[in-house]
Amino acid sequence: MTFMKSSSFPYSYWIKVLGAAITVLGMISFVIKHQKKGIFDLDELAVAVSWGFLFIFFSRERTDDEMTESLKFKALTRALIISFSATHLFNYVFLKQQLTVPDGVILPISVYQFFALTLLIAICTFYYQKHRITTKGE
Repeated sequence: MTFMKSSSFPYSYWIKVLGAAITVLGMISFVIKHQKKGIFDLDELAVAVSWGFLFIFFSRERTDDEMTESLKFKALTRALIISFSATHLFNYVFLKQQLTVPDGVILPISVYQFFALTLLIAICTFYYQKHRITTKGE
């Protein structure tokens, strides 16, 4: 009886392309909306970026081994701690302390913005750590 090693990451390597496309299209939509209507809709941007980063981060790598899974897990745990702390600090300082802002109202960080920030930090951390390990080995 042979056991196949199953990856912890559910998406194929090529789904990264879909994630990148979603991210880029979301950014283009954000810029177009701002140019046409003068609106900065950060939630709409965060939704697209969150979906794109989700596909990018949770896709398999070309060489998907235990080291890759470990690096991704470590990157995600660090990203959660950093983004949760940053979100909590932002919401506490700007909303709880009632700081005055020249333009008026500051909205709390939405779940999509938190998720986008978390995945951005996780992706950057993962690829930085992977780069560090591969350049050390050469």
